[in-house]
Amino acid sequence: MLLQLAAFFLCYTSLVSGQQRCNYVTITSCDGDVTTTAMNLVRGPKGDAGLPGNVGPSGISGRNGDKGAVGQKGDVLDLEPFNREMRIMENKIREINNQAESITQRLIEIHRQDFREDGWTVFQRRFNGSVVFGTRVWQEYKNGFGNFNGEFWLGLDEIHRLTSGRLCRLHVNLVGFDGSQAFAEYSSFAVDDESDNYRLHVSGYNGTAGDSLAYHDGIQFSTTDRKHDRTNWNCALQRGYSGGWWYNACFHSALNAEWGSTGDFKRNIIWQHWKGVHESIKESTMKIKCH
Repeated sequence: MLLQLAAFFLCYTSLVSGQQRCNYVTITSCDGDVTTTAMNLVRGPKGDAGLPGNVGPSGISGRNGDKGAVGQKGDVLDLEPFNREMRIMENKIREINNQAESITQRLIEIHRQDFREDGWTVFQRRFNGSVVFGTRVWQEYKNGFGNFNGEFWLGLDEIHRLTSGRLCRLHVNLVGFDGSQAFAEYSSFAVDDESDNYRLHVSGYNGTAGDSLAYHDGIQFSTTDRKHDRTNWNCALQRGYSGGWWYNACFHSALNAEWGSTGDFKRNIIWQHWKGVHESIKESTMKIKCH
């Protein structure tokens, strides 16, 4: 009877070739006789790596970490600087409201005065040069300036408010430095709001001064710092400081220019169809009546 008692590999490295060799040894017994057999093997080259095995099951979750240390107490926020700024802002707002209320009262006074007289609302008056018109910027012509007891400009916002959605007449009174007088009256007058740069709408002329506003009909308002005229320059600056006006390219009238009698058409108050462009106007009054 043949029995295999053991089997194993016996490997060594050749001192001559440096090659690793292995013997496969088996020990068998047949009817009590023991036989040892060795098979000489040479190790071949390393084979390709096998495919990765399947992912193993998830491990058990670890325990929760220890509770962190209590943080230090923060500093108390100092609100006093913030409260101080708020008080300053409230005072400024109160001051602005007071100024607005004062301006409103001034407007009411001048309106009452005009309505008590003959129903006309004056929005521009010039007669002695006591108030500067020529160098004023957009914001000033928008809000108004001057003294209602002297020279003034009522303000484009207010002129728009008075004429918006209403039928208004415009009356312009003019006085020369020689004492001569003339007037121009228009049956239709309106000014758009700021989104359209206070565009002028005027028509229906009648009077003795000649029609020096027709050229400006449909034109937006311009100032030294806001150009809306139809030139490649700024008409409000071309004549020195011509003041805000509905400049076309450039003017047939300019009642907000610098006051004076220099005879320089590039500087002073002009109504071209009455005195031409080289003789200045001394006094002008622009007023409206709406219904």
